[in-house]
Amino acid sequence: MGFIVGLILGGVLTALISWRWIFWISLILSAIVVPTAHVFLPRAKTARSPAAREITKEEQEEKKFFRSIKAHLIRFDILGISLGVPSLLLLTYALTSANTTGWGSPSIISTLAISSLLLLLFALHESRAPQALINPRLFRPSFTLTLILAVATYAVRQACSYFLTLQIQSYGSSPLHTSLLFPPVGISALVTNTIAGRLVPLLGARAMFVIGWALCIPGVVLFSFITRQTSYWRFAFPGMILYIAGLGVVYITANFVVVSSASKSDQGVVAGVFNVALQVGGSVLGLAVLTAVADGINRQYGDGKSGVLSLVGYQSVYYSCIILCAVALVLSLVIEVPEAMKGSLWKTPDQEPTTQQVKTRDKTQPQQQTETAIEMK
Repeated sequence: MGFIVGLILGGVLTALISWRWIFWISLILSAIVVPTAHVFLPRAKTARSPAAREITKEEQEEKKFFRSIKAHLIRFDILGISLGVPSLLLLTYALTSANTTGWGSPSIISTLAISSLLLLLFALHESRAPQALINPRLFRPSFTLTLILAVATYAVRQACSYFLTLQIQSYGSSPLHTSLLFPPVGISALVTNTIAGRLVPLLGARAMFVIGWALCIPGVVLFSFITRQTSYWRFAFPGMILYIAGLGVVYITANFVVVSSASKSDQGVVAGVFNVALQVGGSVLGLAVLTAVADGINRQYGDGKSGVLSLVGYQSVYYSCIILCAVALVLSLVIEVPEAMKGSLWKTPDQEPTTQQVKTRDKTQPQQQTETAIEMK
């Protein structure tokens, strides 16, 4: 719903006022919503025991300001944040600016070097920190591969949404008219995500991953056929429905797998890593890298106009997205998913126990009942 409303509102603001207002409106809404949420959302009520209510003077002395600050610094891994956030910002800035500044310019080379050094220091710190922002033990093969699939969804989504918008406007559509052509994307995502959430327990994660990429690939292929002369309804409209439906299926399934594969204490951290990976993948891989690809292909094979993408530039982005989807499809075939995510449809009913299994169970059952009673006491 936010995708649909945001597109239309962005087109209206751009057409009637200025494109800068698509950023101002975000600040205005945040200034309204955040304080309102602070006032109206319920707070957690924590019960305190009588012993906890009676705080001695010595205990109050222990909770001094600087000790509290130190505890918070350790808990929230300030050093990890100070290394990780600037490294991602500098990396995104360098990859985005390199297309205009030049990949060989000193500013781009130095920024890439600094961001790489900060990322290395961040990884070393996280491997030794007592309260790590991102614990290395979370990155098991199944978790890492699922993150890669999720990153691919946002990379393809960001790239196709961005370049398709530019392409439609370059063929003569106004910002408002262009925004009115995109609601099928939001509607398709709304319907598909709702259905996908119910199909994951039935079909299992691997089957859902394969279905998702099988829907996405033909959708992006249709985008590659869009030209100035083609009809919106022939290629763009069905492509929007298919590609976002496929990405929605993969995104929902990856969310299930990542959270279900973590312990209860790690689920919050895992969800945070998942969302950060999506944003970084969308901005770095989906926009920065593919913009560089489009710009390079356009300069070599385009019509020679500086700063304006030709058809071959747009097609290079769509072909890159198809390759990315194909690689993700192959990974989906080999990824190891948790037992709970293998799908009830493929599970065979349990076999009847043999006579020996029944005798063994009858012998061990009284002992297990006794042990359970002792634990309860």
